[in-house]
Amino acid sequence: MNKEVLNDINLLKKYHHNLVYDYTEYPTKANWDYNMGNISYREALKDWVPKNSDSNTLFYIHTPFCEELCYFCLCSKEITRDYSKVKSYLDKYLFKELDLLEKTFEENNLNPNFTEIYMGGGSPTYYKEEEFESLMNKLGKFIDFDKIKTFTVEIDPRRVDTDRLKFYHKFGVNRLSFGIQDFDIDVQKEINRIQPPEMVSKLLTSEIRGLFPVINFDLLMGLPRQNPKKIAQTIKETIKLSPDEIQTMYVHYKPDVRKYMNRMVRNNPMPDFYERKAIFVEATEALMNAGYDRAGFESFAKPEDPLIKAMKEGNAYYNSLGTQTGEATNFIAVGSSAHGALGDDYYFQNFYEQKLYKESLDKGEFPIYRGYKLNIDDKIRRDVIKNIRTYFLINYDEMNKKHGINFIKYFKKELKELKEFVLDGLVIINNNNFFLTNLGKHMSPQVASTFDSFHNRALYNPDIITHKKYNPVAEHGVEKDPYFSE
Repeated sequence: MNKEVLNDINLLKKYHHNLVYDYTEYPTKANWDYNMGNISYREALKDWVPKNSDSNTLFYIHTPFCEELCYFCLCSKEITRDYSKVKSYLDKYLFKELDLLEKTFEENNLNPNFTEIYMGGGSPTYYKEEEFESLMNKLGKFIDFDKIKTFTVEIDPRRVDTDRLKFYHKFGVNRLSFGIQDFDIDVQKEINRIQPPEMVSKLLTSEIRGLFPVINFDLLMGLPRQNPKKIAQTIKETIKLSPDEIQTMYVHYKPDVRKYMNRMVRNNPMPDFYERKAIFVEATEALMNAGYDRAGFESFAKPEDPLIKAMKEGNAYYNSLGTQTGEATNFIAVGSSAHGALGDDYYFQNFYEQKLYKESLDKGEFPIYRGYKLNIDDKIRRDVIKNIRTYFLINYDEMNKKHGINFIKYFKKELKELKEFVLDGLVIINNNNFFLTNLGKHMSPQVASTFDSFHNRALYNPDIITHKKYNPVAEHGVEKDPYFSE
């Protein structure tokens, strides 16, 4: 059933866009306000934290350094083997940002309820043990580690051993996220990241698995030299290693933003839109056949994993870290390029450029690059889009109750625009809900775009005919469809 989408190449062409938003946040970053800076961030913290002192909050730390360049990577980072640069960034600037945050909390009697910590990058495994311990001590000044339920560190398996992983556990780390991408050696050569499955297997000893209840693997779909046969073998190797959670994300190829990405196509082109979909479909089907449950568009987990429990309870939440359990939907973030979300009210992001990041901190200011204050309409649309991406379903009564709206009237235009999706068998609209079919789940970002008020492109190519004339009697048993009538 999952491979049905591959039977109609015209359908894929019709809804294909070179740029499709993941909607890890809404509104997307391009629509944020570049006038919101240091002062706006201080005011937002003073406004939001006292009103949400019981709300679970995640603390995110970005490490903008790697020892070696991976050609697929869009993350904000500097490639260096000079550890003094890493140490200088930590001691002179990241610590300065943490001190500024601590001071702001103390002066305004702010007590965020931190329940999660996430260290991403770049590569947080770059920090040596002494620097990592210093960072933990600094965090301990305003974070109560006894309240932390989940502490994740992103792992580059080429840079750690089991002793390092056990060291992380001493500081409360209980979830490891491995950057795997693909186990095929030909693919690894093209992306400049050689790490055979044996390397990962040596790290995941029974002792390590006992110390870390959740092991996550990140895989990338659509890399050069990938094909369905190769990704099937990667999934086979992945299943042998038995991670608890798996993210199967599409690679974003943006050589205009990261010129080095051209190196990925020095020998072979990137897979085209059909090949990418075939790779994703193969991975999805193989994981589900192996007993993993799907958690949103691109996440999978074992049936007993907390993420699946959260999905069943309706608490799972999709963001830039993938589909999460929803324990903490609020982010406070530090480090260059890091972005955070204060509930449904504010977004903020730090400067990408370390020069601007450092200049702001030297002036005693938060290094805010841009931000956004959500209005009521933004919050409603954000909720709809997140549910489409995570659950593939919108229940009108739930939305009406939560937001005080009449969903059918509020989104009359959007429901009308979904007509084409209905005709193509992607969406089914009922009196009290609409949901994405198994075929439609493959197009969930495109369906979500329908509810994006900032979206100014065609939702599909109208010149590609993919369905027969719509018959409301056959489809709904009525002469005139109330949702689609002019």
